[in-house]
Amino acid sequence: MFKINESVVYEGRGVYNIENIDRLDFLNTKEMYYILKPVCKDGGTIYIKTNNDKVSMRKVITKEKAEKYLDDLPKMPGIYDENDRVRDKEYQSVLKSCECGKCFGMLKGIMHEQKSREESGKKLSISDDKNLQRVEHLLFSELAIVFDTTFERIEAKIAKLLKVA
Repeated sequence: MFKINESVVYEGRGVYNIENIDRLDFLNTKEMYYILKPVCKDGGTIYIKTNNDKVSMRKVITKEKAEKYLDDLPKMPGIYDENDRVRDKEYQSVLKSCECGKCFGMLKGIMHEQKSREESGKKLSISDDKNLQRVEHLLFSELAIVFDTTFERIEAKIAKLLKVA
């Protein structure tokens, strides 16, 4: 169970702060809910049942684990299937899982495809561009909190690590 004021990553949507754990008056139920507020982006409050095991929610990673991911990133394999449908389905699964390692693989795969396409005068597909934005938001907002820095600094650091700047 999570605690009040704890930062969590919620189902590919980003980092949220648990503002409260309570019953919801407007639902007239006895079930307890996590009341989540977004940390990095404007957005609405999210209510999650405390006993809901179908939702992917985890604590923000530690600084040590984040440093390890960043150290491993240059040699980590990228995730990028040539088949659009297979790739999109895989990316949706990665984002929903909130697993950092898979998210880094997804980020690396799309960023390398983006660089390759730019070199030949092309752009990413709309789907890849949207997935890139989602995975960047998810990872960069979490890392910005972990390292107490800005989204932009994390973005620059990762671009440098992947040599796509």
